[in-house]
Amino acid sequence: MSRRKQKNRAQAKPAAFADQSRRNLPTEQRTLIANATNDITIPFYTGVLQHADDTLIQQGGGKGLKIYDEIERDTHAFSMLQKRKKSLVAREWEVEPGGDRPIDKKAAELVEKQLKALPFDRICEDLLDATLKGYAVSEIVWVRDGAQIKAERVVTDEQRRFVFDREGKPRLLTWTAMMDGIALPERKFIVHRVGVKGNNPYGLGIGTRLFWPVLFKREGITFWLHFLEKFAGPTVVGKTPYGTLSGEQNKLLNTLVSARTASAITVPIGTDVEFLEASRSGAVSYEQFLAYWDRQISICTTGETLTTQAGDQGGSRALGEVHQEMLDLLVDSDADLLTDTLREQLVAWIVDYNMPGAAVPSVWRVRPKNERAQADTRKSKAAAAEATNKAIRTIVSASAKFEDDDVAREYIVSFDITDALSDTAIEALVNARHAFAGGEEPDPFTTQDPTDPTFSAARLKKKL
Repeated sequence: MSRRKQKNRAQAKPAAFADQSRRNLPTEQRTLIANATNDITIPFYTGVLQHADDTLIQQGGGKGLKIYDEIERDTHAFSMLQKRKKSLVAREWEVEPGGDRPIDKKAAELVEKQLKALPFDRICEDLLDATLKGYAVSEIVWVRDGAQIKAERVVTDEQRRFVFDREGKPRLLTWTAMMDGIALPERKFIVHRVGVKGNNPYGLGIGTRLFWPVLFKREGITFWLHFLEKFAGPTVVGKTPYGTLSGEQNKLLNTLVSARTASAITVPIGTDVEFLEASRSGAVSYEQFLAYWDRQISICTTGETLTTQAGDQGGSRALGEVHQEMLDLLVDSDADLLTDTLREQLVAWIVDYNMPGAAVPSVWRVRPKNERAQADTRKSKAAAAEATNKAIRTIVSASAKFEDDDVAREYIVSFDITDALSDTAIEALVNARHAFAGGEEPDPFTTQDPTDPTFSAARLKKKL
C-alpha cells in the first residue's frame, strides 16, 4: 500500500470489550466450565482421572504403560527415540532473566548456579521420557545450604506409580492406596507432559502411534523366522516299501530328522531318500515388509527416513539437509515444552524459596548455528538489497522528468517499494533526483560524506 493510500485509510475502531464500562467480567468468563468433573471423554471417572489413550486402554491389559517400555526393545525404535533425546540434551543451555530489574538478574544467576550443580542434562533426558509415554515424573530432594534452599537431587520415578486428581496434581500409588493413591506435598514432584488435550493430565505421547508399527514389525520377524526354517534347507523325504511296519517307519523318520544336521546316515536296504526343495515366486520379501515398518517408526519418531531410505534415493546430501531441518523442528518443539515445564516448576520453586518477588527466569536450549544456512541467508539478503536499490534508482531517475517537487514526490511514493522509507528519506530522494538522471550533482548512493544531504541508500534506510 502506498504512503498516500495509508494516510487516507480510516482509523480502526477499538474493540467493544475495551470499553471501560465492560471491564467487569461475569463469573462465567473467569472460570473453566468444561472442566474435569463434567468431561465425558475421561473413562471410568472416580476419585482420580484415568488415561484417555485408546491404545493403552485396548492393548495395555494389566501391563498399563509397560507396553510402551516394550517399544524400546526394538533396536530401530530405541535408536530413533535416543536420537531425538540426545539431539536436545546435546545443545548448550542458558538462563534468561525474567525481567530487567537487578533482583530479576540475580534470580537468574542463582538458578544457573544451582542447575550447574546438578546433572542437569540427565534430568532433562529423564523428563523427555514423556515424549514416548505422555508424561514423566521426577522427585526433588531439597536441602538448606546456609541462607539458601537448593535442590540437592532430582530422582526420576516410574510413571506407573502415579495417578492424577481432577486438578491435575500427582498422587502416589502405594500398597495401601492402589486405586486413588496418596496426596503429595507441594514443590516436590516435577511433572513434564506432552500432547495434553482437554482435561487429560496424562498427556498423549508418540507411544500410542509407535506401538502399532513396532507390533507389526515384531510379528513380521516371527513369520520370517518360520519362513527361513522352512525354505533355508530342503525337506527330507523317505520312501519305504509297501508293508513296512509302523515301528520301522517311525525309526526311519527319526533318522531322517537327524539327517538335516548330520553329515551321514544309514537307512534300510530298499528305502529311497530324497531332498525336496521348496519353491516360491514373487518379488515381495519379508525384508521389504520389515523395512517398511522401520520407515514408519522413523517418520513417527523423528519425522525423517534418511537412515532407512538414503540408499534408495539420489541426492543424499540435499535429502540429509531437509531431514535434519525436520528433526531440528521436532527438537525445538521438545525444548520449548521442557522450558515451560522447568520454568513453571523447578525454576519457579527455586526462586520462590530464595528470592520471592523476583521474576522467574527461563532455561533455554540454544539451537546450534547452521553456518552454511546463515551464509546463504546473507547472500540472499544482499541480492535482495541490490535489487531494491536498483529499483529505487530507476524510480527516482524517472522522477527527474518532473520539474515540480510535489509532482516528483507523488510519483516516488506511488510505488510500494518506497513505503518503508521515512519522510526524510523521500525528501532527500526528491532533492537528489537529478543526480540519478545523470546530472552534475553527486550520486547519493555512492557518496561517503555523512554530512552530505544526498546520502546513500544504506543511510536512507537507517532513517526508517
